Amino acid sequence: MLRVLIVLLFVAIVVALFSSLWSLLRRPAADGTTAQHLLWRVILSALLILALIYGFNTGQLQPHAPW
Repeated sequence: MLRVLIVLLFVAIVVALFSSLWSLLRRPAADGTTAQHLLWRVILSALLILALIYGFNTGQLQPHAPW
């Protein structure tokens, strides 16, 4: 369940990033929609970091690094 949430947050971050790029390219001097999309990206990134910290602290996620 946590892994699905992490993947959904990551996809939402990418969507917010590209929607802000689209808004910037379409209307460079607009009413602040680019900033709003980027704000959503920052909020979603913070939620993703919190979900990762929660997953590592509870043991639901474990690193598989070879070192």
